[in-house]
Amino acid sequence: MRYNSVSTCPAQSSSAQTSRIHQPASIAAAQFTKNADHDNPSDSPVLISGSTVDRHEQALVSLVHRVEGRLVGATWTLRRMPDREKGFLHMRTMLWPEAAADTGTYAPQDMTTLQARRNVRLTPLEIDQMQPALDLLQLLPDLADRKLLFWASWHQDGELQVKIPWAKVRRSMDSNLSRWTMKRRYDNGLRWLASIILAQR
Repeated sequence: MRYNSVSTCPAQSSSAQTSRIHQPASIAAAQFTKNADHDNPSDSPVLISGSTVDRHEQALVSLVHRVEGRLVGATWTLRRMPDREKGFLHMRTMLWPEAAADTGTYAPQDMTTLQARRNVRLTPLEIDQMQPALDLLQLLPDLADRKLLFWASWHQDGELQVKIPWAKVRRSMDSNLSRWTMKRRYDNGLRWLASIILAQR
């Protein structure tokens, strides 16, 4: 399914769409509606970058950025979740110290900035926000678009990037889509999710 009319489809059929939403995804979407009115308390049109937009469009644009940020943060948290095998090896070293490698067996290696960030301990808030954000992907009707938004968020390495590494996204999806097509479907998918969230207000 494509989203050629993303901004209008969810709003025109909000009741029907809401009835098809999975329960976890519906709960996740509801969390975004609590603070949706903070951007612009006025109902009058607002002048932004030389063009007049109404309150609904401004709220939609704001939600798009929030949804993207949540997805990027959720995939980054997922990447940093504890490794069970690594935890087992750590416990084995504690229980059987003789199994540990002697000091100097391995030469110390410098860590990259990315590796250092991945070693930062997860916070309870990051873990609590991860699953609801990932559940939002269930609101996308097209499975390919779910994968696209997931991998595009994954490869931003926990920080919103101006230029998403579409080549990495393409390899992860095992797809031959052009970066322009992926960019368009990524933006439309985010607007679709934001539109559904606004329709539940």
